[in-house]
Amino acid sequence: MAQSKERQIAAQSQLKMTQEWAHACGYCLSLADLVKVSTVMVDYVENGYSKELGERLQKVDEYLQKEYSSNRI
Repeated sequence: MAQSKERQIAAQSQLKMTQEWAHACGYCLSLADLVKVSTVMVDYVENGYSKELGERLQKVDEYLQKEYSSNRI
């Protein structure tokens, strides 16, 4: 499905930001997890912060800590 130019820019920006954040925090994310986190961040860029988004971010944080706690770089 074709995306708008604005969404493409947001997706590229958030992929880069997520990759830099993961590296700074010592996470070596799988490609799938990199895309998943970036998708949540694009939602934030497009729609702003909400209670629902806060809950999604909390779940992402918990998942990453569980999934990568023993595998940090």
